[in-house]
Amino acid sequence: MATSPKALTIAAFGARGTGKTAWVKQFLRNARPARLMVWDYKHDHALSDLGQPYTSWPEFVKACRVKAFAARYLVSPDHDPHEQFEAFCQLAWREGNLILFVDELAEVTKANNAPPAWRKVVNVGRSYDNGRKSIAIIGASQRPAEVDKSFLANCDVIHTGRLGDVADAKRFAQSWGIGADELVNLPDLHWVEKRADSPELQRGVLKFSVAKGRAVAPPKG
Repeated sequence: MATSPKALTIAAFGARGTGKTAWVKQFLRNARPARLMVWDYKHDHALSDLGQPYTSWPEFVKACRVKAFAARYLVSPDHDPHEQFEAFCQLAWREGNLILFVDELAEVTKANNAPPAWRKVVNVGRSYDNGRKSIAIIGASQRPAEVDKSFLANCDVIHTGRLGDVADAKRFAQSWGIGADELVNLPDLHWVEKRADSPELQRGVLKFSVAKGRAVAPPKG
């Protein structure tokens, strides 16, 4: 992804404990982005190895203005998260040429509400400023129904573990030509993935290294 000419938009879904965060971290380790911005809504310990954490907005902005960085913004509970998210996305747009990972996306977007700067990043961020800038996006949430439709419509990859809501499962199942029961009953760490460039679904199981406790590449097919 870091060297691809196309900046991908990726969604990672799944109920709590299904492995979506571990999968995103595995993906980022493999991608090795030179520039990474992370939105850490709940100060999640599971994200502690994704870049330098910042609680100070000015310091976070400064960190994102260098040639190479991995910076994680810890959302302030004392200020409106929507205002913070707007500023976060505006910063990503100004800087460009980076991977943007937004965890708990449903906390700052809704199905019919895409904040202005986020909408711009999603709709135009693949290539802008006469092609000199691009933004790849990873958005993670438990339920697809709770994130904005613009994001879902622009996804190159939809990766999901078990979906606890039957309506969510039916939506994907109908589009993908599978039974909703498969998505509702996926065991923890099992996943199904749909890529826009292939008619075939991918299935796999997230595995971990016993020695390091880190996710390793899941099997395909």
